[in-house]
Amino acid sequence: MSHTHPVGRRELLRRSLAVGATIAGTGLLAACEQQRSPTSVSTADLSPPETTTVRFVSPAPCDPPSALAKEFLVEEGFKDIQYVRAANTTTEWLTSNLADFSTGYGNLIASNVDAGLPILTLAGMHPGCFEIFATPGTSTIRDLRGKTVAVNATNASDQFYGFFSILLAYVGVDPRTEVNFIVVGPDLNALRDAFVDGRSQAFIAPAAFGPLLRRNPKNPGKVILDTTMDKPWSQYYCCQLVANRDWARKYPTATKRVTRAILRATDAVAKDKPRAAHEYVARGFYATPSPTDEDITNEVIRDLSYDWREFDPEETLRFFALRLADARLIKSTPQQVIAQGSDFAFMRAQRTELKQ
Repeated sequence: MSHTHPVGRRELLRRSLAVGATIAGTGLLAACEQQRSPTSVSTADLSPPETTTVRFVSPAPCDPPSALAKEFLVEEGFKDIQYVRAANTTTEWLTSNLADFSTGYGNLIASNVDAGLPILTLAGMHPGCFEIFATPGTSTIRDLRGKTVAVNATNASDQFYGFFSILLAYVGVDPRTEVNFIVVGPDLNALRDAFVDGRSQAFIAPAAFGPLLRRNPKNPGKVILDTTMDKPWSQYYCCQLVANRDWARKYPTATKRVTRAILRATDAVAKDKPRAAHEYVARGFYATPSPTDEDITNEVIRDLSYDWREFDPEETLRFFALRLADARLIKSTPQQVIAQGSDFAFMRAQRTELKQ
């Protein structure tokens, strides 16, 4: 089934920058119709996984590789593959031992490491997926000086307070004294509602929240920053594969096999995004399904690059650690964050071993 999508700013910019790549991509998608999945890799280079059970936080629409990895995980020797509904924008999945793997945004990863939580970053997946909406009269992040912004908590454990803080500090606004942060509700829906009803003058819309807000006739604002397209944010991974460090240390071979399965699934998404969107919806990852879910998912992922070989994940952690330090939200140095909270050796090896 085909879908027609309105061409927005992100799509126009992507086309203007990559006409040649678009033409080449036509042949690639045709090839994908003939061969849906990437070439199988040998599993003989690793011993069997120490456990055949693995739990993932149910992924957001911007992270279909985690949703589509099941077949690859089976090939890697896993038999019991579970998806747990928990927020990946908080630490609940980690502190309550709800899951073994999730996806994490750079600032939340760095703040979790600084807080001493057992989180381990294993691979980058894609940049982008955050859009910042603001009410009329606010055209840039700097214009948020003196404005009111809703968050879930006013500390670095909240994905959105942390990201607003680094955005503000990056343009010379002190988030501690020059913006009025108010705490609302426990989840993203509460933040969106505060923006729509006028209590908040800005909203960070991740994944499906951007497309849904654009379709909402009550949407009071417009996008002032798009991390998929706007530098420097577009030059770093947003979503990275993260594990419970204790689980990874207990099951090192299983951790490598999970990493490889996710990277293979990421390649599959890059090769055929429409199929990835369809499978994400068909496999039931929307908590409250609706007829527009596939259109929404297509809009979320169409401009995202799932070339996990493109950037250095270590540089991503360094960048966000520096930004958090500028906002005075963490005390750890970038090197401490990298040393304590990452292991990219296996991902780097897979850059040459996995065929694109």
